[in-house]
Amino acid sequence: MKPGAKLLAHLEMMRPYTLFHSGMLGFASALLLSGGDVEPWRLALAFLVPTLGWLAGLYAGDYYDRHLDAASKPHRPVPSGRVGAREAFGFMLGYIAVGYALALLLGAGALLIALLTTGFGIAYSKTFKRHALLGNLDRGLLACFTVLFGAAAAHALGWSWGLLALLGTFFFHDSASNLIGAIRDAEGDREAGYGTVPAVYGVARSVRISGALTLAWLAFAMPLFVYYRERAVPAALFAVAVLLTGLAYFMLLAHGEGGPDRQQALGAHKVMVAERLVLSAAVAAIHGPAPVVLGALAAALALTQTAQLLLRDRYEFGPGRTQS
Repeated sequence: MKPGAKLLAHLEMMRPYTLFHSGMLGFASALLLSGGDVEPWRLALAFLVPTLGWLAGLYAGDYYDRHLDAASKPHRPVPSGRVGAREAFGFMLGYIAVGYALALLLGAGALLIALLTTGFGIAYSKTFKRHALLGNLDRGLLACFTVLFGAAAAHALGWSWGLLALLGTFFFHDSASNLIGAIRDAEGDREAGYGTVPAVYGVARSVRISGALTLAWLAFAMPLFVYYRERAVPAALFAVAVLLTGLAYFMLLAHGEGGPDRQQALGAHKVMVAERLVLSAAVAAIHGPAPVVLGALAAALALTQTAQLLLRDRYEFGPGRTQS
């Protein structure tokens, strides 16, 4: 295989259009919970280590789903043979190992959280995602571990109302967006016997359940931003995140009782991918310097949207196709 083709296969597996969410959340949590008083190198690791963990989780998903993908998505890197199963597993272990080494620089607490995240991340890919809402809630729990890791990175791991607000917000937020993401795979999951929410309860009900989870995360997030309402940048970013959330659900609910099809659900999820970056930036801007936060957000959004444009349909539906 030509080196360029191998590189493209790994780039597809890395899903750069989702890559910055976990890091932005760790970055935001470190800034908020430390009151902005965090050393730059610790802030950098609060971003980098969760990003490495996210990468490991993506490779784990492709490795553990390789037999399912062989039937429903044979174009993906592992079932197509462009990346070997052992190679994918090896990259997963490599990302985990580097993440652990960097987490250890932050202290034993950060390493323990990284270990727990790995366990629940692999459990999601290997087991939980097959069992209805359990898989979606596991993804919410992984977001909570990222919040805790950001706190540990900033020496701010202690109970506070701010920590509670972040945990509640992102537990329900990531559970909701993961459920919408699962709609894309409903048909293949159903045929393979996977008991995801869309496969068991249908697409329309999945949208309603996701909507309820979204109302829950808004209930946790709203008091935080009301409390800091006089700070213009976080308030504006939060308003944008809420508007993007509304747009995503408008797209999901505009298709009648049957709910959105796979392509339509993907379109709404693309909006959610941008929204969650804006939401994390809103949290970061409460105590973080606005130029730094807005610069990080602009870079993450630019790379995310470019990757969505160039790679996402290819990974979901295959080269040259827009719908399965």
